[in-house]
Amino acid sequence: MTTRVDRHVCRRRPARRGARAGFTLAEIIVAIVILTIGLLAMASTSGAVARQMTGARRQTIAATIAQSRFDSLTSVRCASLAPSSGTTSTVTSGSSTRSGVVESWTVTDGDDVKNITVSITFSGRSTPLVYRSILPCRDSNQ
Repeated sequence: MTTRVDRHVCRRRPARRGARAGFTLAEIIVAIVILTIGLLAMASTSGAVARQMTGARRQTIAATIAQSRFDSLTSVRCASLAPSSGTTSTVTSGSSTRSGVVESWTVTDGDDVKNITVSITFSGRSTPLVYRSILPCRDSNQ
C-alpha cells in the first residue's frame, strides 16, 4: 500500500509596489514638522508686512503734509518769504502740530531761489522725515 502524499506547493505572492495601506509614523512626523515651519514663516512674514504698511502710511501722511506746506509757500511772494541778503541764512521758519504729527519748516535764501525744508516727526518715531524743495523766484522784486 502506497500512500500518496500531496505536496502542497506554497507560492508566495510577489509584493506589490506602491500599494500600501497608509503612512508610517515617521512620514507623518516629517510632514507635521514641514507644515509647522511653513506656518511659522508665514506668521513672521505677516508681522513684517504689517510694520511696512505702518511705515508706508506714515510716509504718505508726511508727504501730504510736506506737499501742502510747499504749495502754501509757493503762493507767497519770494520777497515776503525771506528777504534777499548777501549770505544764505534761515530767515523764515515755523511749526505746527496736528494729531501727534509735528511739522516744522524753514525757508533759506539762495541765488534767485528759496530753499524750503519741511521736517515731519511722528510720535513714537525718533527720526523725522525730511523733505526739501527749491522755489524759483520769479518776482520782479524777489
